Amino acid sequence: MSDRELDAPLIASTHDAARRLFARNTKQGYSPLLHRHYCYVAPSLGTYPYQWFWDTCLNVVILTRLGDYELAKKNLRSLFEMQEEDGFVGHMIFWRRALPHHLEDVIQSRPSLRTIRPHMSALLQPCLAGYALLRLFEACGDRVYLGEMYAKVRRYHECIAAHRDFDGDGLLSIVSPFESGMDWKPSYDAVLGHTPRITPRHLYASKLYWQVMGVDASNFLHSYDLRRIRRRHRFIVKDAGFNAIYAHDLQAMETLAGRVGDDADHFARRRRRVVESIARLLFDPEARAFLDVQEPGSLRIPVLTPTIFFPLAVDDIPQELADAVVRAHLERSDGFEVPWPLPTVEKNDPAFFAGRTPFLWRGPTWSFVNWFLCKAFERRGFAAQAQKLRQSLWDLVRRSGFREYYDPMQGTGLGAKNFTWAALVIDM
Repeated sequence: MSDRELDAPLIASTHDAARRLFARNTKQGYSPLLHRHYCYVAPSLGTYPYQWFWDTCLNVVILTRLGDYELAKKNLRSLFEMQEEDGFVGHMIFWRRALPHHLEDVIQSRPSLRTIRPHMSALLQPCLAGYALLRLFEACGDRVYLGEMYAKVRRYHECIAAHRDFDGDGLLSIVSPFESGMDWKPSYDAVLGHTPRITPRHLYASKLYWQVMGVDASNFLHSYDLRRIRRRHRFIVKDAGFNAIYAHDLQAMETLAGRVGDDADHFARRRRRVVESIARLLFDPEARAFLDVQEPGSLRIPVLTPTIFFPLAVDDIPQELADAVVRAHLERSDGFEVPWPLPTVEKNDPAFFAGRTPFLWRGPTWSFVNWFLCKAFERRGFAAQAQKLRQSLWDLVRRSGFREYYDPMQGTGLGAKNFTWAALVIDM
């Protein structure tokens, strides 16, 4: 469905509502702790007040679509303000908050004798920085800004390629469930030892919560030294979604490199290696799906979440594999077929829970999934399937507003209110 096919007042009202949302959620100022100016759009002021890595990238895409290029530039620049010497940028930057708010805030950061509150986490998040920069540059054409930010994003890419390609196959490994951005993804249950596979209703009373905290606490006690973490094998996963997003971002970096006169082939070679490994190691011919893989041993995890489709966003993935995954899984009545798709795990999976729970990504529909796969399906020739995801998200936003996630069976909005991701609907 193009903008022309949507009701014009609906488009205008949604754009206006998105502008108000982003103005309300903008946080800017000077951090006396870090001696830096910052400006970013918080995902949700009450629930998610900090600057997150992939949220910022998605917010840049939305702001670009809204035509607010200056705020988009400030957001991306702010994300890389605290970039470390080796290029690393953590998945959360806390800016003005001096004391930790949650246990996770402490153990997801490197131990420090100098400060109670580390300024930035030690975890990654899915890499969309190259794509966000490309979208922004193509819209505003600011070559000075492109030169400034390309150098930073390139350093980040070199960092994650150097430190997270544990096995030399091009695929990046995550060392905590939170690094995928899909915190409690059901495919991690087997790695964590969550044998019941049922989604709990209460956070601190759940064994699953403490199993994940145990992973992060172990990483913390090892000072996030990746060599030591890798030797322990507490949680090492090559996530299909995380790596598909990475390969997708390498495509953007290849284009950006050409725009600034850098070696575009450098990123093309890296992307081809990643794509070959996705097809060889993550695609399961019997399951007809791209699966997450547990290391050591490259053990495919037979749990079907929407990330089985994510590699379709990468151009070099063979079309026959794309056809096989879509035909086998997308519209099965006992799988992903729900009134408001796309659920974050098949509805016949023991973990599926459609309602509100602190354990996210175990059933409800998330706007990012629909946005990312809508574009992937369109590029692959699955126009009807893309339209279904587009219509679903438009209907959900119209019914429930900008929410963190939505009940795929009832269509009700759940989680954080005034959540910026839902504004991705205007980019579909």
